[in-house]
Amino acid sequence: MGFADDAIGLEIVVEPWIDGLLSALKSQFSEKSSSLDHAISDKNPQTDLNLKRQIDETDSVKDDNKQDNVANEFTTVDLAIVSTEKELADIKVDEKTIEVSSLVKSIPPIEGQIVVPALPHSFLEVHYSEDESIDLDSLCIQNGAALPSATTDIVMANIVNVSTLTRQDAVKTALEIQLEITESEMTFEPGDSFGIVCENSRDEVEELILRLSVTNVADSVCYLKLKEGTRKKNAAIPPFLPTRTTIRHLLVTCCDIRTPIKKGFIRMLAEYTPNTLEKARLQELCSRQGSSQYTHFIREPNLSLLDILKAFPSCCPPIERILEHLPRLLPRPYSISSSPLVSRKHLNFVFNIVEIPSGSGRQYSRKGVCTGWLSSSQIDCNNKPKIPIYGRKNSSFHLPSDLSIPMILIGAGTGLAPFIGFLQHREAQVKQYQDLLCGPIWLFFGCRHNERDYLYRSELERFHEVGILSNISVSFSRDNSTSARYVQDNILLHSDSVCKLLLEQNAVVYVCGDARNMSKDVNNTIVTIISQHQGIAMEDAKSVTMKLRQEGRYLEDIWT
Repeated sequence: MGFADDAIGLEIVVEPWIDGLLSALKSQFSEKSSSLDHAISDKNPQTDLNLKRQIDETDSVKDDNKQDNVANEFTTVDLAIVSTEKELADIKVDEKTIEVSSLVKSIPPIEGQIVVPALPHSFLEVHYSEDESIDLDSLCIQNGAALPSATTDIVMANIVNVSTLTRQDAVKTALEIQLEITESEMTFEPGDSFGIVCENSRDEVEELILRLSVTNVADSVCYLKLKEGTRKKNAAIPPFLPTRTTIRHLLVTCCDIRTPIKKGFIRMLAEYTPNTLEKARLQELCSRQGSSQYTHFIREPNLSLLDILKAFPSCCPPIERILEHLPRLLPRPYSISSSPLVSRKHLNFVFNIVEIPSGSGRQYSRKGVCTGWLSSSQIDCNNKPKIPIYGRKNSSFHLPSDLSIPMILIGAGTGLAPFIGFLQHREAQVKQYQDLLCGPIWLFFGCRHNERDYLYRSELERFHEVGILSNISVSFSRDNSTSARYVQDNILLHSDSVCKLLLEQNAVVYVCGDARNMSKDVNNTIVTIISQHQGIAMEDAKSVTMKLRQEGRYLEDIWT
C-alpha cells in the first residue's frame, strides 16, 4: 500500500517488472510473432500491417473525451513482426545489437489501447511584481507548516565542529557534526532523534530554473493565488508554500525536487510535450499498461523531475503546474550521538554522505539532499553557520530507568550513533554516583573495513578499558581476515551469553541501522539462538521474540 500511486492504484506493486534476460526477450518476440501470424492469416494483411495504437484518455479538461491516435508517432519495430517460423529459426539474438526498453522508449511498443490518468485540473496562478523587494530571511520556514513528529518549534542551531570519522579510501564518508543549541530551550536524552529542515542543492535548482525557462523571473517577488474558476475540488494552496515569495525560494527551501514523480505528474508533463514521440512515451509511462515500466524506469532508480525533463527535451510545462505537483521538502531525522550529561548545550550526530551516481536513467550524479547540503563547502565552522532543527518524538528508544538491567546494543555503520550517547551517559552516571550498580553492556558493531570505517574506534576501546562496555564484538564485511562478517555472525558466536543475558537476566536489546537487511537478519538470528538455547521450535521462538517486543525489551531505531 505504501508504494501505491494515487493516480492509478496498486498496479505498480502487483505488476512487477518481468523483462531483463535475453532469453525472455527472445521468447517474448517469438510469442508476438506467432500471434501476429495468426491475426494476419484471419484478416486483410495490408490492414493488419498498418498497426495502430490508441490512447484511451479520460481528460477532465477536454469536454469531448477524445482518443489521441498516435499510430504515426511510433516507428514499426522490425523484431516484433516476424511472419514465418523459418524467419524465427534464422534469428540470432546478439546482445550487442538487440534493442531493449529504456526510459525514453518501449521495445516492443505497448500495443492497443492504454488507459492513462485524468489530466489533473490546474488550480494555481503565479503573479510577478518585479518592482518589489522581499526579505526572504524573514519568511517562516516552509510557511510555518506543521513539522512531522515534532516536540519543539524550529531552533536555529550553530554548527561548531565537523569531523571526518572515516579514512579517505572508505566506501562511504562518515561525518560527525556538533551543534550548539545554547540559545534554545531544546532538551534531549540519549536515544532521541531530531529533524533537520534542509535545502535543495542550489546548483540543481538553478538548472531546473533554466530548464523551465523562468530565469528572468526566478528572483522577482511573486504571489501565489488560486486560479479563478478552477475545476479542482477543494482546491487550496499547499500549506508549506508561502503566498508571497520568489520562485527560487520555493524551489530551494519548500519543494522536494528529487522525489520520483507520480503518474498524475507525468500525465500533466505529457500535455506540455509537443514532440509526438516524447509525448506518447510519457503517456505510456503513466498508463495502467505501463505500470511495470514506470516502476522499473522511474520509481526504482529514483528519477527526479530534472531527470525526466532532461530525458524529454521538448517538455516545458509552466512553473504554476510544477508547483501544483511538487511535494513538500520533508525534514530529515537523525539520531543524537551524545549525552546531555556531557553537555546540555551541544548535541552531536553522525551521517554518511550519500553519493548517487548517474546512470539507470539518472542524468547526472548527485549527493543526498540533506547529506549533500550538510557536507557542502558552504559550511565554515569558523563562522558558526546556522541550520534549522527541531526535536522529535521518541516513546521508547531510551536507556532503561533501572541501571542494573543489562543491555545488548546491535548496530552497523552509522547505526552506532545513539549507542555512543548511551555509553557517554552511563559513564557520566558512574562518575557522578561511584557506588552505582550497573548491569553489563554488550556491543555488536559492524562495518566494512577494520582500518577504513571503524567509527569511534578509540572511544569504544576506552569505554571497554574503563568497564563501561563489558564486551565489544566487531565484524568487518569486506575484510577476509575475520570469520564474522556481519553483526548476526558475532551474535551466533556468542549465542549462549546473549541468551543468558536476554532470557535469564532480562536484558534489553537495542537495534539501530538498516531496516531492509540488517535488522531483519538480526531478528532472524535472535529467533534462531532462542530456538537452539531453549530447544523449542522456530515458531515458538518467534513468539518469544514477539513477547520481548511487547514488553519493551526488543527496541529498534531503523530506517530504509
